Amino acid sequence: MALAPATPVSLVIPVHCKPQRLALTLAAVQGQDGIGDVEVLLVADNPSPAVAALLATPSVGRVIASPGLGRAGARNLGARAARGDLLVFIDDDILLERDFLARHRAAQARTPGLVHGQLREIPGLSRIADPAAGGPGCAPVSAAALRAGAWQPEGIRLLTNALAQAIEHADAARWPWLAAGANLSVPRRHWQQVGGFDASYGTRWGMEDIDFAYRLWAAGVPVMRAPEARGYHMSHGEAARWDDHHVNLRKFQRLANCPEALALDALLSANGSVQRYRQRIDQIRQTAAPCAAPL
Repeated sequence: MALAPATPVSLVIPVHCKPQRLALTLAAVQGQDGIGDVEVLLVADNPSPAVAALLATPSVGRVIASPGLGRAGARNLGARAARGDLLVFIDDDILLERDFLARHRAAQARTPGLVHGQLREIPGLSRIADPAAGGPGCAPVSAAALRAGAWQPEGIRLLTNALAQAIEHADAARWPWLAAGANLSVPRRHWQQVGGFDASYGTRWGMEDIDFAYRLWAAGVPVMRAPEARGYHMSHGEAARWDDHHVNLRKFQRLANCPEALALDALLSANGSVQRYRQRIDQIRQTAAPCAAPL
């Protein structure tokens, strides 16, 4: 059953420790077309003092306190509190064009399911504390322009990371469940159907979004791309990123014991690439079973 274009929407944003980036993300949310009809939930997951201070000022949404569950648990907390029939998830460091939410709503009206929009990195901000000041290959990011719905990424150097390349690859039907949680939407009933995100991934970085998409796909829920729903990640350094990711990846591979999951080390690593991923899948496939088809 298709969702009506006027389906109530709840936007869930876990927030933790990036106040300058969060301020710009909130400005972008304010600039969305039709934002007056959208419920915005900010899940303050053990926030840093600077983030807590930012949320104490008049904001664009309802703030929900969280004790430090990690992104999966925080997203679930927001989803449980949400009133909308359509849940949209972004992270606290994403820039949006003014039609972002409208694009997700339109995609869900066509075919309800898991919709993941396009994500691009802004690498020039990776070592910049405040993106509003700009960085190499990135002009200053204007909060006023974002609030007015006038911000555009023209003139900003963008990067398509390895995960996004795989999602958009011609062979993506081989791994349809690859998705990035910083730009997802799903009807509430499907979120409930699979029990939401797996909060046991905890506070380590990564894999909770791919796990969620995999379980939806295995349950027969359509998993689709909406490249017109564009988000731009304000890149930043994470010292323990790949160490944390390795732990969570092993957890996911125990769930999805198939070549496309077992080969993810060749994609999701510091030197990962789609080419290496495809080669590794073919190597593993010689001795392993394929991923189970949806029931």
